[in-house]
Amino acid sequence: TRRRLPKSRPAQTTSFSVGGAEGYMTTGAYADGALAEVFLKLGKQGSTLAGVMDSFSIAVSIGLQYGVPLETFVEKFSNLRFEPAGMTDDADIRMAQSMMDYIFRRLALDYLPFESRSALGIYSAAERARALETGTYTEEQKPQAVAAPVSTPVKKVQEVKIEKAPAANAAGVGSAGVGSSMELFEKMSGSKSDAPLCMTCGVKMRMAGSCFVCEGCGNTSGCS
Repeated sequence: TRRRLPKSRPAQTTSFSVGGAEGYMTTGAYADGALAEVFLKLGKQGSTLAGVMDSFSIAVSIGLQYGVPLETFVEKFSNLRFEPAGMTDDADIRMAQSMMDYIFRRLALDYLPFESRSALGIYSAAERARALETGTYTEEQKPQAVAAPVSTPVKKVQEVKIEKAPAANAAGVGSAGVGSSMELFEKMSGSKSDAPLCMTCGVKMRMAGSCFVCEGCGNTSGCS
């Protein structure tokens, strides 16, 4: 039975050039992505070539809708050799032996899975480049390594008792009897904060025994 297309269906148009001859190919597909119809426009409207290609497009489209596999069309029409032939403007198919050769190889690249294309020897430019680099047409998928959880051993914390060391006496001065930093400074310097000023030069005097001595002029005071 014929599998008809819905009134609205996805389609794509491809422009191409083979040996200097230009043309357009419009394809329609079913909802599942399978090819269902092909329209080819070559030559001027009303010319013999245009009429032949229109009739050929209808025949291929009806065959697809009645269940003829696309692989069968590709196998039968690819590698046909006749003019025009030669260079194309398609990066995936750089050389074509005929218009039919290019058209069905292009349809195979657009609508056939890799396994079917590989059996027919049809590969894209990226697949051929990958084969030259890695030796395979398919992209190798590296397995993702799952890191095993690492269990960290719990170390037993030992309690360490820290004993306070006795404070060392600064400059041989014991800490006994020292009530403030001023008193410590006075013990170290041998002076008191209430030491008198020198009556001669006005410098604060320093205690020396039972007397006060001026470090500026050497005058003494309070000696008995």
